[in-house]
Amino acid sequence: MSLILAVNAGSSSLKISLFQRVPDDPKAPCLLLTSAISSISSPPAKVSFQHANTGQHLDSFEPSIRDHESAFIYFLDRLEEDASIDQHQVKHICHRVVHGGDYTEPTLVSEQSYHHIETLSDLAPLRVPFNSSLYRLD
Repeated sequence: MSLILAVNAGSSSLKISLFQRVPDDPKAPCLLLTSAISSISSPPAKVSFQHANTGQHLDSFEPSIRDHESAFIYFLDRLEEDASIDQHQVKHICHRVVHGGDYTEPTLVSEQSYHHIETLSDLAPLRVPFNSSLYRLD
């Protein structure tokens, strides 16, 4: 199974959608679930996890989430525990950057593009630092 994560990191939130690539139509992936983690900067963070096919919706408060990195790691753990999805099935991650400067089309994150986006933090100081912090997760 080839999965795609779409990520949007705000100043105190993290929104994630998980899609499965459809072999017959790779340009039209199928939505599997969505998650929103809010109040990251003022714990406890509120976590929402919704399965697209069943409509099952889980809401909780998580005091261990203290930054975007811990929020993303928490989401990956929930994938396995709540949706029985191995995080290693995720083959692609796309992330919307609030201001990419002269990047006007989808761009692979490399050392060069990462550092370029970091230099743009003055254009969106409440978002770019949180956006770029997710690129460094191993």
